[in-house]
Amino acid sequence: DFLTDKAHKTKMKLFLCVLTFLQVCFIPSLAEGVNATSEESLYEEAIPLLSASKLVYTFATLLKESRANDNVKLIIPDGFPVEIFAKYKDESIDFRDIADGVLDNNGDGMPFNVISSLLTANADNLAEIFPNKEELEFIVNLVKRIQSAEDEDMTSDSFFLETFRSIQSKVSCVYGILKDKKRKHVIITFRGSQNPDFSTRDWRTNLYGRPTELRTPKAIKDKMKGKLKDRVLVHKGFYNYLFNNKRIKGEQRYDQILADIKPLVQEGYKIYVTGHSLGAALSTMAAFKLAGEEKDWIPKPITCISYASPFVGSAGFRTAFEELEKGGHLRHLRVTNDNDPVPTIPPFFLSIFKFRPLKHVGINLRLKDGGFEISHPSGNGVGLTNAIKNSVVLKPLWSALHYHGLILHDERMNEHLPYFLNVTIDELYKDNLIVGNDFVREEL
Repeated sequence: DFLTDKAHKTKMKLFLCVLTFLQVCFIPSLAEGVNATSEESLYEEAIPLLSASKLVYTFATLLKESRANDNVKLIIPDGFPVEIFAKYKDESIDFRDIADGVLDNNGDGMPFNVISSLLTANADNLAEIFPNKEELEFIVNLVKRIQSAEDEDMTSDSFFLETFRSIQSKVSCVYGILKDKKRKHVIITFRGSQNPDFSTRDWRTNLYGRPTELRTPKAIKDKMKGKLKDRVLVHKGFYNYLFNNKRIKGEQRYDQILADIKPLVQEGYKIYVTGHSLGAALSTMAAFKLAGEEKDWIPKPITCISYASPFVGSAGFRTAFEELEKGGHLRHLRVTNDNDPVPTIPPFFLSIFKFRPLKHVGINLRLKDGGFEISHPSGNGVGLTNAIKNSVVLKPLWSALHYHGLILHDERMNEHLPYFLNVTIDELYKDNLIVGNDFVREEL
């Protein structure tokens, strides 16, 4: 009776989510022994990025609305560095500069428990900003997870927000840089499309699906054929947002990202890139570029964990992407919901001269109602199957928001917690049933 009662099932699901997040993100010692290897599990790598990204942009939205909306009167908790409010409107914020001497943490940036204290103090304001009750509940639960972990272990604060670049956000992409000192991760997180804010160029970027050239990384030139030795074709809107945005002043976003992460990448650190929707597409392209860099300070492999990504590039881009995967330069877990239409668009480049279908890349974790599937483009016999599954014709467009949002991604991953805690991304790359018999991954 307990398991069939809907209210009890909901409470049990919430309890498992909270307990698991504490294990994975803030009290790793509780999860010791879950994995047979020393590697982090798929869940341990994926879920912290989903949660951290959501909280970073909730924090940014709260600051933005406190200036633009008269109904939002910001409540400042004790100890919160008020200097950021003077900077947020006119500057991209480097929290390392603000935190140094203010939070007594050696310039490590803004601790996540400080961010959660601001969100908690402004619960009523969040209800004003996020009228969707399901999304508000999701945010509140994420904050509670962090606070519960901090109450349990006062030394657990290892997540920091280092920089947040939102200047010229009307015409360019927005991103934040996080540092996880406990796991030694530097995380680049891209914001998704602002919905329903059509005053930015986010939606025009999504729809600007013409092909453009992205230079093939030198590391794989010799393994490519024909024109692919020099260039691959990618989605022009996403490309322009990162590398060739003529509407912004100063450095291109990708160059700014390199400058932001370089001082953070200390010995033993790894680079992760993540995002949802538009942010997922940008994270995929940025990870590809980073993985192909020959700079000595960039550790390999680059890991990209994306949620609900649309298509990014052509078949040639997929070929180059797979060469970086095989060479040990790049790992990509692309998480999608089965009925989400966004990963099926645009199905081909919008060009009147030549029909070029777009292709997905990386290991796809397709979450379904009651189950999941894992595949890779190079897997045996997956071509036609994936083409059918990636067809927008078969998706329920009337419920796109439900299937596209991060809430359902989080819920479905927690439904299959035992499996995701006992498998690693590297193990998936070694599974011939997933990547195919001809996929041989080299170790750097």
